[in-house]
Amino acid sequence: MRYKAGARIDRYEVLEELGEGAYAETYKALDTTTSTPVVLKCLNPNLFADPHNFQRFRREAEIVSRLDHPNVLRSLDDHANRTEPYLVLEYIDGENLRRRIGGQQPVPVELALDWGRQIADALRYLHSHGIVHRDLKPENVLVTADGTLRLMDFGTAFLDGAKRLTWRHVGESLGTPDYMSPEQIKGGRGDDRSDIYSWGVLMYEVLTGRVPFGGDNWMAVMAAHLQADPKPVRKLRPDVTPQVEAVVMKAMRRYPEHRYPTADDLIADLDHLDTLDVSTFDLGPEEPMGGYAAANSAKAIWALVALVTVVLLGTVAIILVIAKVS
Repeated sequence: MRYKAGARIDRYEVLEELGEGAYAETYKALDTTTSTPVVLKCLNPNLFADPHNFQRFRREAEIVSRLDHPNVLRSLDDHANRTEPYLVLEYIDGENLRRRIGGQQPVPVELALDWGRQIADALRYLHSHGIVHRDLKPENVLVTADGTLRLMDFGTAFLDGAKRLTWRHVGESLGTPDYMSPEQIKGGRGDDRSDIYSWGVLMYEVLTGRVPFGGDNWMAVMAAHLQADPKPVRKLRPDVTPQVEAVVMKAMRRYPEHRYPTADDLIADLDHLDTLDVSTFDLGPEEPMGGYAAANSAKAIWALVALVTVVLLGTVAIILVIAKVS
């Protein structure tokens, strides 16, 4: 990471490094004008000249500036002139859900339902504002000291009506394979129901201690989302009620039209678990989606990467031969 504790970025003093990814670096910092701790999300400098990633960064900034909900991380950006691209976000003293569930398994059912209800409410808020998160996973959910959950990281989110940023089979399939909806895996942009699918996968993991689909590599996991049926929750966690199982499994249906159509519908069932008639839920095996070719869309991406790599290596070899001859 570029900055160490004590470094200055405009009016912000870096306090500590929080994390680094291919897209951005995050730091805990102090706003020296207000003495307020904040999070700075800085675009990776290697991407400054990449139009797609710069537009992606600008879109994330636009999205977070619109958000104000108790279960969503807020922006503190005042859009002042700055020396480089970065977002200013509120700092929350807590840990991400991945660390929390890693140290507490199995999670009590009542606690899992409380978490699920909070995340569903965050999704309802986002969707009502035309925002689809598209990367819901435990790493992107903060748990505060008082048990409040905050959804964060809108780097792959999109706004209704916003144009695509890249070639659809790469740019729109962003996300994490364990939690990606089948339509995203196939290269689709996704919609509100894609977030509901990811909610179901997250809840499945919280309740059972494992994700519904495994594999030796991410391509196998993606193919399983398209072709395999998850083991019922109660096969792994018998103390989960049939009603809770039905809600989670319905959220994870392979075909979007078989899931909850909206977060409102999901919340309605969460709020009335005691009166749910599970016999009305169609949770039987589903037809594989897209067949063999769709399941191997990830292999097509790898083939493209391999082709580009071969061309680059060939170009380098030619340059070296010419340099040696000259």
